[in-house]
Parts: sequence; structure tokens; C-alpha cells
Amino acid sequence: MDSSRRICTTLFMAMVIAGPVAAAAPALTQVSELNAAGRPAGVPLDYVVTPHGFFHPSCVGQLGEDERLAADGSVVRPDGRVIAAAACAYPRYGARGELFGSNAEAGPPLPAFNGWIASSNSNANLTPPAREMVANFTVPSGPTANVGQVLYYFPGLEDGGAVQTILQPVLAWNGFNDAAWTMTNWNCCKSGKTWHGPTISVATGHKIHGAMKGSSCDTNTQVCANWVILSKDKTTGQKTKFQTDAYGQAFDWYFGGAKEAYGVSTCSHFPANGSIRFTNIHVYDLNGVETTPANWNTFIAGGAPPCNYVVTPTTHTTTITFDTAP
Repeated sequence: MDSSRRICTTLFMAMVIAGPVAAAAPALTQVSELNAAGRPAGVPLDYVVTPHGFFHPSCVGQLGEDERLAADGSVVRPDGRVIAAAACAYPRYGARGELFGSNAEAGPPLPAFNGWIASSNSNANLTPPAREMVANFTVPSGPTANVGQVLYYFPGLEDGGAVQTILQPVLAWNGFNDAAWTMTNWNCCKSGKTWHGPTISVATGHKIHGAMKGSSCDTNTQVCANWVILSKDKTTGQKTKFQTDAYGQAFDWYFGGAKEAYGVSTCSHFPANGSIRFTNIHVYDLNGVETTPANWNTFIAGGAPPCNYVVTPTTHTTTITFDTAP
């Protein structure tokens, strides 16, 4: 056997023994990759942008589809093995650059906007805890101008009485410093960490289905202990799943659709088509009875670039429109 064949055979046997090498998870956009005007003062440049503010990269965890995030922050493998997860050793910063858990001011307003911009939401004092929420939406156009901004769009569930986390199937533009659209399922923030599942690539015009489904539900505590967050690209058939504990949360605060951004300073930094529409929104309580609100509240943040945001909800739709000219 010649040397080249011997080397190939050796490599093949090594792969059989060790198994295939897992593909590296895509790297989230770093603060250093945002437009300089959009970097909050005090947030280290090696921190990453998430739908929950700014985290040190070591404090962002990714699970495989067959793994589950447990109540104590550990990861449960499909064979039952439990992998302990150490608490985050670094501070967390909110969307405006404020040190999380601190009463300190975040500093003067930035030229760029970071955080939630617009959403529809239920009245958590009236809507009961959910066992399931689903919504469809179409991937918008890319922005006219790219300055490293990160855009997020999603439906979601929170516990309105004791917010600890949010379940959300998230459509992101440039979420991985890729100037492209992706779908990733997220849950934040046990032990100071934020977690997500595998990411799939999507594209403008693709039809997306997002779902959050609970199980092991207790009508006494009103908590569904386990949740699966699902995202499916109905155009290509690709899908991704994330399994997580509820952390004892009763998810009675529904978000029919939300728009979040980091590093945006002009309207041309938003999708060029000027809107996103969430449709077929349905929410069901622990008994399987539909509890989708007939009337949704609307939220529009102050301090965002003045792009004439409008949130228009009906029972089963939420449309968010905005200007796109500079």
C-alpha cells in the first residue's frame, strides 16, 4: 500500500472510531462589529449581541435538538446524562448598555438605538397561562444600508407577574455577523446565561412557522414544566427545535409580534419593504381552550429613530410598519 493510501486509511479509521466532527456553531455578532455609534459605553467589545442584551460569549449556551435545558441550568442529554453548567462569571448588560441588576444610569442616549422598538402584547392580568402559542410570518427584505446592525423579530411568551425568561422563536438579520436572515430559538436567563438551539438559514420571502408548546402542565400551579420551541421554514422544509424547562414560570403574557434592534440610527437600517406581519396567531390555555386576545395592547419605544412606527393588531394578526428612508 502506498503512503497516500495508508494516510487516507488511517484518517478514515480515526473518524470511524472518534465519530464525525460536529460543525462549529456560528458566532454571534460582537459589539466590536456594530457601527461605532451603536456601541453602548462600558460594554466590552468582545461581548455578543443577543435578543436579551449583551453577554460575554462564554455566557451564551447552545443546545442540540436532542438536548434539554433543565431548571437548574444543567443540560440533559438524550441518554439521561446530566451536564452541569457553571453560572456566568461575567456581568450582563441590558440593551442600552446598563449593567444588569444595577441602579446605575446607562449613560447619555446613543445616536443609535438598542432594544425593543415595537410589539403587540396581551394584558397579563387578564390572559391565562398558555400551554401553546403559534404564529406565522414572512421573512422581510434586507435593509437598504448595512452598518453592522442586528435586527430581531419574534412572537413570544413571558410570565407577566414574575418575569425571569422569555420563550421566543427569533428571526434575525445579521445575528451572526452574516448580513443574512436566520432562525434561532431562544430562552434566557438561568444562572446569568442565555441559551439557544441550532440555527437555520432563511431568506427574504420565505414563510416561517414559529411555535412554543408546553407539556407536563399542572392546572394547580398553572405551570407547564417543559417546553419545546420550534421554528420551521415552510418554504424549504428546514426546521430547528429547542427544549427547555419553564423555570417555574406561568406564561400568561403573550407577544403577538415584536421588533427589536441593535445599532440602528436611521430608518434605512430597517428592512427595505417597511413592514413585517405576523399571522395565524393562536394561543391555548392549559386545558387546550383558545385564549387568543380579541384586543392586543401595543407598544412603541421612545428614543428610537423617528420612523413612523405603527403596530396594528387584530385577534390573529399583528402588523408592524415603519419608514425606510434615511
